[in-house]
Amino acid sequence: MMKSTQRLIRLLLVFLFIASPLLAQQRRSTAPKKPAASEVPEPAPTFDTLLAADSYKVYAEIRGVGGLIRSSAVNDLLDPVMKLGGPPKEFKTVVKWLNAHADVLTSSRMMVASWPSRPKLPNVLIAIEFSSPEEAKKFYPELRGFIPTLLTPPSSTPSPVSGPVAVRKSPSSTSATPANEPAIVYKTSPPSPTVTRDVTASPQKESPPALPPYQMKQSGALILISDTDFTFRDLKPRGSKPLEEDQNFMLARNRFAAESLFLYVEMKSIEKEQKETQKKWEEEEQKRIEAQAANPPKPEVSPGEVEAVAAEPKFEAQPPTPEPSPSSEPTQVGTAADQQISGNATLSAVPERASQEMMFSIYAALFGGESKWPEAISAALVFEGDAYVLRSLIVNGAENKGNAIPFVPQFVSGPALVPEAPNIFPADTELFVSVSLDYPQVYEGMLKAMANADELSRKYRGQPARVGPAPESPFAVYEKKLGLKIKDDVLPLLGNEIALALPKKTASPSPSPPSTETEKTTREGAYQNKPAADPIPVIAISVKDREAVGRLIPKIIESFGFKGANLFAQTEKREGTEIISYGDVFGYAFVGDFLIISPDPAATRQVVDAYLSHQTLSSDSHFRNFTRWQPRQVQGQVYVAPSLVEAYTSVLGSGGQVNDKMNEFMARVNPVIDPLTYALSNEGQGPLHELHVPKNLLQLIIAGMSNEARELPMQTNEAMAKTALRSVAGGEAAFKSDKGDGRYGTLDELLSESLISKELLENYGYKIELTISGNRFEAVAVPKEYGKTGKLSYFIDESNVLRAGDHGGGAATLADAAID
Repeated sequence: MMKSTQRLIRLLLVFLFIASPLLAQQRRSTAPKKPAASEVPEPAPTFDTLLAADSYKVYAEIRGVGGLIRSSAVNDLLDPVMKLGGPPKEFKTVVKWLNAHADVLTSSRMMVASWPSRPKLPNVLIAIEFSSPEEAKKFYPELRGFIPTLLTPPSSTPSPVSGPVAVRKSPSSTSATPANEPAIVYKTSPPSPTVTRDVTASPQKESPPALPPYQMKQSGALILISDTDFTFRDLKPRGSKPLEEDQNFMLARNRFAAESLFLYVEMKSIEKEQKETQKKWEEEEQKRIEAQAANPPKPEVSPGEVEAVAAEPKFEAQPPTPEPSPSSEPTQVGTAADQQISGNATLSAVPERASQEMMFSIYAALFGGESKWPEAISAALVFEGDAYVLRSLIVNGAENKGNAIPFVPQFVSGPALVPEAPNIFPADTELFVSVSLDYPQVYEGMLKAMANADELSRKYRGQPARVGPAPESPFAVYEKKLGLKIKDDVLPLLGNEIALALPKKTASPSPSPPSTETEKTTREGAYQNKPAADPIPVIAISVKDREAVGRLIPKIIESFGFKGANLFAQTEKREGTEIISYGDVFGYAFVGDFLIISPDPAATRQVVDAYLSHQTLSSDSHFRNFTRWQPRQVQGQVYVAPSLVEAYTSVLGSGGQVNDKMNEFMARVNPVIDPLTYALSNEGQGPLHELHVPKNLLQLIIAGMSNEARELPMQTNEAMAKTALRSVAGGEAAFKSDKGDGRYGTLDELLSESLISKELLENYGYKIELTISGNRFEAVAVPKEYGKTGKLSYFIDESNVLRAGDHGGGAATLADAAID
């Protein structure tokens, strides 16, 4: 027994020794398995990983929300709105609340996405990013409590229920909230409550509570607000490309990384959507046409009409009479002999019809044609110095890289250059525009636009497509008249720069010198009192060969239908510079490397004189100082002088009444208006537009608009108060002759007889009072809030004469002036 027991123990020990590695391996294999990828909770979305590239077409971003709220850039523009515009209560509440929470929002970013590209997406999505999830969680209840004060949900009246009622709501479900984040959701569409009633309860159901028109949720460091429910998987489906990886978006966002406000519009998606809509419409229209052709409507013919048709005599078809062929020679509209030449010659020839049609076709081709959509448009706004700077980057495709202005396909930018036109135009130029154009591409684009316009015209008229060679373009007709080719003979003579200027307004000179001393004195007085004439535009075109262009100009003038125009040409020289004028029609000259053309020869002389005296725009301090920010080489440039800016602001503010508040605000604004400047350049990413607007200019514009917006309701109230008093006077006359039996009635009596409107008396900011004394009555209208609902007070009595006066909120009397 002992031996057997020992062998059994030894066998057990050997078995345990051998099995120990297997047991250890088995213990390791029983460790927790790594969860599958589908089971791993996704991290909370961040500001940059929230959206897919194909979720929304419009994306806006505000950086440093809190700092922006308290910046002078925002408050200087809010000041005229708050003090002059009388904004609604909700707007004031928002501004006050944002200022109170500016510290919390100092480093926050806010994103607004709109125009969804896929279904199951909110129309508007707002995301606010905080520095940490704790900050977002702390701010969430404050924002949730504030928004209902602005967006009040519709009221809901519960149905009456008899008997005891116990209500039990089912728990709200979150929308794809990450597993590692707390579910904090404010639903717009909570589940319908489950209602348990006593057996004695009425069968009527309780109406659900009113739902707010928005949804809020907090996830990680984000607070999101939308108009409808959504899931994070809807915003960025599995496998979709994130917005942060979209090449065009990152190109624009990185370019405008330092700006406070950033806007991005996905034009390629918008174009695709429009093409799909157009294709769907065309297919439906084609189906309608085919269905109509297969089942044409049968005309309803009465028996009498059938008998009349049968009784009509039949006639043999006769061949049509051929029309006389038009003469190959154009009709002569006017010749040089028809013109009268005097000491001060004038040119009044009428252009030929062919020239008019050609100019119309050229204009339509220049601004028409098939639009080439950019892939994206981005913009940014920032406050720098004393100006608001608006920048816009156009992201074009490979086929339209030179197209700087979207939807104007023929505007093809030329190479970047240093503008030379400021060295030509006068220093007092109020508006200066200079661009660089690629003339060969513009010309080819216009030819293509003309051909496309012909095809579209035939298509819409139901004509078949043209077979054979296309008709001659207006350029070909014009080239035959000139005896040259525009592309080969004219365009190579031109440089890339073309500029336009509006010199400062000057008084119109006398048409002819005075003959006597008396006439001289009379004209000098009239000259002093005569208002300044409208500015005349002057165009400068850079040329490469002055002599060749000079030989072409007379031919071009005559080819436009001005027959015998050369008989009216007058030449005058200014220090070697020739000025050629054609009566009062136009004049031109060569100044430097530019051809100067103006419809007023006096404007051409002004440019030449300024150039010869070195009083040019490039020497003006305003122009030099306020275009210094522009790149040295640009593709376009605009300069608006302070005088023209001030004239615009004065016209803008002339629409409303100037009150004390407006005068007070104007006294605090810097009266010196800076120039408005613009530049078009290309940094290799695409056409970049940059506009600098002076701060005080924008303040004045907003102040004028706010003042007019405030004055308009007062003017409406005053007009309605006058109508109300006239209505009272008419009602009193009717009441006295009928129900009153010779006496006037009270307001209540007039209302009960429907002789006046209660809405007219109560809803337009005026208090109407009526006093009756014997055979007389007096009615007055006084503003309920002087200076806000109205200023003038009104008075009327049995004489039916309406009177008005400004009594600071007091009542008008019989002593006030009568008004219409």
